[in-house]
Parts: sequence; structure tokens; C-alpha cells
Amino acid sequence: MIEIKKGTEPKELLEYRKKEFASYADMKGDVKEKVMKSLLSEQGHLCAYCMSRIDEGDGKHRATIEHCIQQAVTDEKERLNYKNMVAVCLGNRNAHSNEDKSCDAKRGSLKVDKQDMKKINVFDGRTLTDIKYASDGTIYSDDEDVNEDLNLRLNLNCEARRLKECRRQALSALHRNIAGKYPNKTAPKSYYQKLMDHYTEQREMKEPYSGILIYWLEKHI
Repeated sequence: MIEIKKGTEPKELLEYRKKEFASYADMKGDVKEKVMKSLLSEQGHLCAYCMSRIDEGDGKHRATIEHCIQQAVTDEKERLNYKNMVAVCLGNRNAHSNEDKSCDAKRGSLKVDKQDMKKINVFDGRTLTDIKYASDGTIYSDDEDVNEDLNLRLNLNCEARRLKECRRQALSALHRNIAGKYPNKTAPKSYYQKLMDHYTEQREMKEPYSGILIYWLEKHI
């Protein structure tokens, strides 16, 4: 998980919000699609939580719009607030067991009073600094509140979705990249910095699961 830097809201959402009795529930599909495209562009086409790739299929994105401050506890103005929205993957939301769901699908399966994040805020990088990754791809934190957000609310080590394995494979690919560039010797820190710049820059298409890659590189720069 990495910080999301919000951009300017789509003009279609701005115009819709000006309408009398405008509501998120009644927002038309074409406006939602503009919002989704804008969110995905600023997120590098990655899920805000698990960082899996969000692709477009059959002309539609396999994703949904998540309200970071849940809709159940906000008014209509906040539900239409672009700065409270992120794009998230479907999170295996049709699974029979809630333990097989992740991201907003898992969060939404909890009782309303358990859905609020205790610490994590994807718009505030300071709340993400305590997130750690193990070499097997496990995401965790020594901070109990952050760990609760990661595992109870978002289930980011979801076995059914193989999220740990996906992160492990992403890290292995990074190691192969470095070994191929600098066989039989240690890569210079300047190369690690070059990779770091690549993974952290604002791009239309970011590397899936780049959170673990950035975490590893930070330890080697």
C-alpha cells in the first residue's frame, strides 16, 4: 500500500454535484465511469488497498469506487466528495466466506461500527510508514492498530486471492532484474535509487504490488 496523491476531480462530477437533490446512489453510469477513469489514472491502475492491477474488460473496469470514510456515516455532500474516493478491485466479493474476501469487499462484510480504519489513510503517507513486508510476501505491522486495518478490515494476506504469493513473486522479479543487471556483484545504491524513482513516480500504469518493492528498496538505499 502506498500514498495516493489526489488530483482534480472530473468536471462531470463537479457539474453533477451542483444539481438539486444530487446523490451518489442516483449518479448516472457515465459520470461514475469518468470518476473511475480519473481515480485509476491517479492510482496507476492499481487497487488502492491490495495494489493488484485493475484492467479493463468488455469496455468496463473490473473495479468499484470505494469511499474511504464509509457512506453509512456521512451525508450526501461527503458521499460525492472526490477526495474521499478511491478505485478498488472487486476483492473476490462473491465468495461465500468473508475470509475469502479482501479490500473493500472484506471491509464491507463487517458490522458498520467495525468498518472504520483505526489508523490507515491512503491519502496520508504518514499513516503508512509502519507497514512492513516479509520476504514471503506477508504484509503486516508491529503497530496493533495498523495491523488490524491490514488484516481484519482489508484482509490483505487473503489466501483465496494468493495476495502473499503475488507480492512474493513481484519481489522475486525485482531480485532477478537486479541480478541480471549486476551478475555476481552488489548493485550500486544509485541503481536502487533509479528503481525507487521508477516505482514511486506518478505514472498512468504503475507496477502491481509495488508497495513491497518500494519497502525492499528503502532498506537498501
